[in-house]
Amino acid sequence: MFKAKNLLLVVAVLALAIAACRPGPAATPEPSLPLKETPQFTPTPTPTEEPLEVENFYHGLEKFSSYRIHWYVTFDGKDSSGSPVKWETHWLEEYTANPPARRLTFKSSEVKGTLVVVQLKDKTYYIAEGNCFTTATAETDFLSRFTPEFGISGGTFVGYETVAGVRAKRYTFDEKAFTWGGFVKVRGEVWVAPEGYVLKETLEASGRDVFYEKGEGTLRWTWEVTDLNSPFTIEVPPECAQLQPEDIPILADASDMMTMEGFISYKSAASFQEAVKFYKEKMPANGWAPAEGSLEMENMVMLNFEKGDRTASVTIHAEEEGVSVMITFRQ
Repeated sequence: MFKAKNLLLVVAVLALAIAACRPGPAATPEPSLPLKETPQFTPTPTPTEEPLEVENFYHGLEKFSSYRIHWYVTFDGKDSSGSPVKWETHWLEEYTANPPARRLTFKSSEVKGTLVVVQLKDKTYYIAEGNCFTTATAETDFLSRFTPEFGISGGTFVGYETVAGVRAKRYTFDEKAFTWGGFVKVRGEVWVAPEGYVLKETLEASGRDVFYEKGEGTLRWTWEVTDLNSPFTIEVPPECAQLQPEDIPILADASDMMTMEGFISYKSAASFQEAVKFYKEKMPANGWAPAEGSLEMENMVMLNFEKGDRTASVTIHAEEEGVSVMITFRQ
């Protein structure tokens, strides 16, 4: 009995083993993944923009409350005799909208000293070598810009860059696009704000010296706007305030005024009689006492005054329209 059971068990195990070894139905093959194509890299297309047309570098800057413009220029060349010529120049133009004012500081290796020009209210001040010349500024000329204007027509758009906090269009250009003549070859870049004003320009040009006419060579410059909406003030130059003592009165409509150490001259639309009366009343009111040597004629008056150890002489000449006034004084 035991053997029979063992035999049946062995047979059953063999049957299962044989069944396991028989080939079963063919397995469905897994679908193969498609071969990946080699990626094709398409070069980024060059950005395109309309050709550059800049007639006025300043157009659009008027929306800012303030700005500064730096313009550095250098020249390296030779004159007609072959001798080397080198010079450099720096313009700094500053503007504020409140109060409306503009200031130019000009330095050049070709000019002695520094020239400063300030437009403030209804006057323009010119300061050079410590002297101050003041003129009345006509409303139509007030806040006129000082730096030369030049344009660009054409150029190649390169892309966008941020300059002075503004997303600007960057262009390259050559002599065909630069509208200031006199150059044989020009290579430059310019960054232009969406409104059309120029934020920056760099340039290298070969040709004649268009500034000082001293020969031919290579001219390089950088023109750049900075300090957009930055707070700063433009005031009456201290040289002009110091050269005009507070106790020497000036007619309200003074024009073409020049002040130097111990000297003031200007013109006025006041009548001869009005001007004479003004100084005869205002000088004593400011502590000046009439002094000896005064002279009065039909169309000319010289009034002498003294104040402590100080002296002053006011000369008034009648003119076809108004008067001219000259004041000399010793502090």
